[in-house]
Amino acid sequence: MNQTSFAEKYGPWALITGGASGIGAEFGRQLAARGLNLLIADIQAAMMRGHAHALEKEFGVTVRTVMADLSRPDFMKRIRPALRGISVGLLVNNAAWGSAGEFMKTDPADMLRAVEVNCRAPLVLTRELGPAMIERGRGGIIFLASSSALQGTPIVANYAATKAYNLILAEALWDELRPCGIDVLALCPGATNTPAFAKSGARIDNVPGMPFMEPAEVVTAALNALGKKPGVVPGRVNGISSFIMTRFLSRRRAVALTGKNTRLLYPGL
Repeated sequence: MNQTSFAEKYGPWALITGGASGIGAEFGRQLAARGLNLLIADIQAAMMRGHAHALEKEFGVTVRTVMADLSRPDFMKRIRPALRGISVGLLVNNAAWGSAGEFMKTDPADMLRAVEVNCRAPLVLTRELGPAMIERGRGGIIFLASSSALQGTPIVANYAATKAYNLILAEALWDELRPCGIDVLALCPGATNTPAFAKSGARIDNVPGMPFMEPAEVVTAALNALGKKPGVVPGRVNGISSFIMTRFLSRRRAVALTGKNTRLLYPGL
């Protein structure tokens, strides 16, 4: 799909949650390069505003920002005013929250925050913006799932479970909304070089052969897959690994192998 047809299908505006850094910021760059105006929602206000200014200067698009904490039940009160007068043709449910550690030793409040940000917020935003897309007969919705969503993932059990919600919801909506002209995609990246990954304390060098992708590669894979299939696992090695884990290994072996690798990734937990 060329730049003009992409903008016609998914423009004129895209809403990106968690768009100040990492994969979300890269979505902003690549969508702005395709001619879409952006509404970025994040809790990192200063970083978000700096990113927005840079995108406007480089690509000549309009970028709005809104500081919104998606863990709050009333977060839409912050976002709705920013939506006035614009038509959002692409929703990128990118914002995420999570932590590594044994389930029984993790703060319940932290895990509930992950459920609010990772599950409730995408549900609310999709239900809020979806009807207008249906009325226009075009649009797209991207859910940031994870390779951890493909099976139970020890040490990040709750985070993986929230990402499984995104995967299953996206796949179902891919089928439900296709007749309405709406493309839905579950994006399932593996380890990616983002600030959040760095802060997590993960030691990618402890897991021999584990791919480590850049946000640009992940986002390019997502935008290339949008409208073609219900989900994508970016990266050839990640794709092969997920195929083996889900098609050839028993559930028991897949979870055990994932747990072994995750414990190597987060030593000391």
